[in-house]
Amino acid sequence: MVAQAEHELPHPPPGLYNQATVCSWLPERMEITRHIRDAHAAAADRWKNSKPYDRTIFAVAAVYILVTGGVMVWHRNLLSPDQFFVLTFLVSALMGRARPFLRDWLPLVILLLGYDYVRGLVPIVNSHVYLRPMIDFDRFVFGSVPTIALQAKFYVADSPHWYDYAAVILYFLHFVVPLGAAFLFWLQDRRMFREYAAGLLVLSYLAYFTYLIFPAAPPWLAAQAGLLPEVHRILANTLLQFRDPISLPTIYSKIGVNMVAAVPSLHAAYPLLTALFVGEKLPKLIPLLVVYVFSVWMAVIYLGEHYAFDVFTGVIYAVAAYLLVVYWPRIKSMFARSKAPVEQASPVL
Repeated sequence: MVAQAEHELPHPPPGLYNQATVCSWLPERMEITRHIRDAHAAAADRWKNSKPYDRTIFAVAAVYILVTGGVMVWHRNLLSPDQFFVLTFLVSALMGRARPFLRDWLPLVILLLGYDYVRGLVPIVNSHVYLRPMIDFDRFVFGSVPTIALQAKFYVADSPHWYDYAAVILYFLHFVVPLGAAFLFWLQDRRMFREYAAGLLVLSYLAYFTYLIFPAAPPWLAAQAGLLPEVHRILANTLLQFRDPISLPTIYSKIGVNMVAAVPSLHAAYPLLTALFVGEKLPKLIPLLVVYVFSVWMAVIYLGEHYAFDVFTGVIYAVAAYLLVVYWPRIKSMFARSKAPVEQASPVL
């Protein structure tokens, strides 16, 4: 037997990166993007080629969600997931799709309710509240806290303007828009619905674990603690101009409220996640989606409910959730291949 030549390097142990595994990753990485692009293109084609009846059902459902959500907001009701579930179940039952609706939607609604329940327990688990980091970030980036600057320029106490109403309505669409988009996805493309629902859940629970370790106060609470000048509660003041509330039963009345769940801002993250999915399916709506998303971001800052820092972190979380859900199956396959044992070369004889 001849000793192994000096210029031949020994093979690395299984699982370590080498030229073979790296080279095998390259087509996989290219395949990920192509696979996702083709899948979403196919979904868009299904919409273009859908029958008039299907498009009519889609349009009726969209109008139903808009009208119902609008009425609820005008009556100071933040349409909760359980209320939305009941209202859309009625539509699905009339369409003869009650059983598929229950099978697909019950896990989503239960897990969203579970998220809100455990979020309400955060102050019990961690009583520490962060007040300064968000203020320091906003001042470092903008020179001042945007909430203070916006309210000083635009808010007039006891005299709400049109933009005050618009900001409050955008704030109250927190559940209506993402769940409405989920229902429309469900009507047209259940595969995309499952991806989108998974994205909402991943985003929500990532936010929950952040709230658990980093309970952060919103601007109005920091002002009450004396760390900021007065921050007007525009949301509460403007809602006084709306109609009297409609009392609808909801499980949310039994769930505790967490006032220090500001980072990341899900009011900023949900619209972006929704826009990413809707924009893939209906590219023509991208300009409208951009306007909607930026309007929500400005609204939550102006209302004094979030800092710009909260919005930035919400953006990061939304993009992370989108990429994780959309690309995960292919990424999982890629890593599985990289961990496969490398075949050992036969010794040189």
